[in-house]
Amino acid sequence: MRNLKKGFLLSITLLINILFSSGLFAQSEIPELVTDRPDQTESTSIVPIDFIQIEMGFLYQQQKYSEEIINIENDNLILGSTLLRYGVSSNIEFRFGGEYFYGQNFLNDVKSTIQGVQNIFVGTKLLFRSDEKILTNAAILVQCIIPFGNEKLRQDKFEPEIKLCLEQEINDRISFGVNFGTEEVSDVGKYFYSYTTTIGISLSERMNSFFEIYGTMRNGYIPSNNFDCGLTYLHTKNVQIDFSIGTTLNSDISDWFGGFGISIRLPR
Repeated sequence: MRNLKKGFLLSITLLINILFSSGLFAQSEIPELVTDRPDQTESTSIVPIDFIQIEMGFLYQQQKYSEEIINIENDNLILGSTLLRYGVSSNIEFRFGGEYFYGQNFLNDVKSTIQGVQNIFVGTKLLFRSDEKILTNAAILVQCIIPFGNEKLRQDKFEPEIKLCLEQEINDRISFGVNFGTEEVSDVGKYFYSYTTTIGISLSERMNSFFEIYGTMRNGYIPSNNFDCGLTYLHTKNVQIDFSIGTTLNSDISDWFGGFGISIRLPR
C-alpha cells in the first residue's frame, strides 16, 4: 500500500508541473479540444490535421468479493495510462497507447503483487458523418492490442477490436454519446461485446460534466455493468484536466475506482 501512495504522489506532482507550464501551448484560432477521456465512451471527434494530442491518466481501483470460502481483495493502480492521437486528415486519426499496471492481490489476507506494462495498442478512427441534425456525428474505431509487456499481464496473441461511435447533440449544452463494440479475448477464446452510453453536460465555458453507464457481455459469462461520472476543466485551449469516479452495478461484488488525468494538444 505504501508503494501505491508513493505512485499517487508522483502522479500528482507530474500533473502540477505540466499544468503550470502549459502556457507554452496556448494558441488562438484553433479547433475546440475534444478528448477520449475520462469516460469509457470514445468520442466521434478527430484530432486536427498534423496535431498531436496526448491524453494521460492515473486510476486507483479496489475490488472485494468472495468465492466460496475465499475472500478476495484487489488494489490496483494504473500509472501513466497514455493515448497518443495524431490527425492524418480531416476525418482520419492514428492512435497508439498503453499503460503501466501495479496490483496487489489478497486471498484470505495472503498478499501477492504484480506489475508491468499492459494493453499496448495501435489503431485508427474514421469519421464518416458530421454536423447533421439527426445523428450529429458518427465514427468507426479500429484498433488492436499487441501481446507485449509483463508475461502475466499481456495477451496471448493480437486482439482486434472495433467500435461504432455515435453522438447526438441535444442543444448547445447537452450531448448524448453511444458506443457499440466487439473484441477478441484470447485467454478465454471468446469475443466480448461492449456498450457505453453517456450524457455530457456543459456547466460553463471551461467546465463540463458527464454521467455514464457501460458494460460488457460475453457468451457463458454474467454481464458486467458499471456507472461512472466526472468533470473536465479546460485550463487553456490546448490543455484539459479531468476527474472521475465510478462503481460496478453488479450486486455480487464491491468495486469502485477513482482517477484523474491531463490531456495536452501540441500545436503544429
